Amino acid sequence: MIENYFELFVIPNAYLELYADFILETTNEAIEEVSKYPKNLDFKYFNIDSSILGDAIIVRSQKEEEVFKLLEKLQKYSNLLSERMEQKIGFAYALEKKKNEDWINQYRLGITPIECNGFYIHPSWYPKKENIINIMIDPALAFGSGHHATTSMCIDFISKLSLQGKTLLDVGCGSGILSLVAKKNGAIVHMCDTDPLAVKESLKNFALNHESIDKIWEGSIDKSEGGYDIIVANILADVIKILYNDFNRALKSGSVLILSGILEKYKDSVIDKFRNFELQEAKLQDEWVALKMIKK
Repeated sequence: MIENYFELFVIPNAYLELYADFILETTNEAIEEVSKYPKNLDFKYFNIDSSILGDAIIVRSQKEEEVFKLLEKLQKYSNLLSERMEQKIGFAYALEKKKNEDWINQYRLGITPIECNGFYIHPSWYPKKENIINIMIDPALAFGSGHHATTSMCIDFISKLSLQGKTLLDVGCGSGILSLVAKKNGAIVHMCDTDPLAVKESLKNFALNHESIDKIWEGSIDKSEGGYDIIVANILADVIKILYNDFNRALKSGSVLILSGILEKYKDSVIDKFRNFELQEAKLQDEWVALKMIKK
């Protein structure tokens, strides 16, 4: 066993979830979001001053060089966010070298189950609950487990639809959590993600829940067969707008489009892009927006 591992604390001054998503896309290391952490760490600062310390993202790795590569990418990402959001965005960070231990188990202790719209979403190391629909998601190395506002709003929309025998496409499926909710409600489920790790995680989580995937592929909606009753896409606003023509093509008239992962400041621009869709409902949670639309 390797003698040591490294623990990197990253504390953005804004857009914590965007940073978490970026880290997940950039590295396969285990990450954790925490509100409590040692305050006496030797923090350094990029683009911010020392007075800003909020919730933290912990990245654990056995390779120090990978941590420094990640820090370089985070600095470039902060500059890009600052430019796009027209505000100064940065982060505090601290790196600790620790004796190797079973930190995956320590990480697991920080993952708590949630109840959301009739579903009990929990890791496999927690027992099932009676009289509620159980969904097991093991987020050991990192996709959505239902805790993020964008995911929970999608679950709320999906769980209120009549899905028996309907065909649903999950664009950017990640862990497969939204597809599992749809499958448990009787949908025929197709899934896609441009990240091969996401496809692998979805397959693993469907097997964990003794459910079968009707169709899954690595790639985006442009490879879909079309004619869907429902499409759900929990991705970022810029990507949603880029995929407008694909959503329009893949949905039947009268079908439902659920969009999430949209920062509140971009809500109006997304609605305007999809102006030929009927907006039925908009949800706001924290700084995130989810939209339910109908294709005219």
